[in-house]
Amino acid sequence: MPQPQMNLTSIRRKEKVTDLVLIQIKESIMRGELTPGDRLPGASELAGKLGVGISSVREAIKMLESMGAVESRQGEGTFVCDACQKGAANAFEIQLMLLPRTAEHLVQFRELFETAYTQLAMKEAAAGDLEKVEAAVMALERKLQEQPPDTPVEAQDELNFHQAVLYCTHNPYVIKIGEVSLELFFQVLQDQLSPISIADAARDHRSILETMRNRDMEKLLQVLHTVFPRWSARFKSGNPQ
Repeated sequence: MPQPQMNLTSIRRKEKVTDLVLIQIKESIMRGELTPGDRLPGASELAGKLGVGISSVREAIKMLESMGAVESRQGEGTFVCDACQKGAANAFEIQLMLLPRTAEHLVQFRELFETAYTQLAMKEAAAGDLEKVEAAVMALERKLQEQPPDTPVEAQDELNFHQAVLYCTHNPYVIKIGEVSLELFFQVLQDQLSPISIADAARDHRSILETMRNRDMEKLLQVLHTVFPRWSARFKSGNPQ
């Protein structure tokens, strides 16, 4: 396998050397000099090209591993990951979770983002995709038949539906951002949200599904614009901390 050509610059600053090494490797990935599946040069080679100690290079690689960007294979070397690893301590996810949890900002972001990705999902969804959305809707409707209609819906049931819609987009950028934002909204902030009834959730989900199935963009926007105000009202306090 030919060695990728990385445009590296000798590091002259002495403080935070590990961070500077990490930045150079990250920029090589962003420029496409390193692509998924490529093997990174050895730690000794990188240290020589960057003019830093080998320990700084190894520490930077460990940081990239913790982010799920690279993986080390015994006896083979370190490789750029083919995809984001589930369960990895992804820096993007952590940064979103550490932002101030202001109800107004969260609802504004979700309204903008979910309106956009649901429209894309409607355009890109295949029959099999809509079957998965239908399965999430029917699972909630079955629970509605078994429980009183004012029973609070579980966060996982809401998450399952909205993720099924998200995956209809088939856009990896949209999906990654959507997974993080939905997880934040429905799981991390669940204790700060007033519950919505299982009947209301089932009705909303069915309405969204039917507009997607009918490719009715105008009706979809009408449905979403009736749902958004309820999201804002669900926060127990105006600005959760």
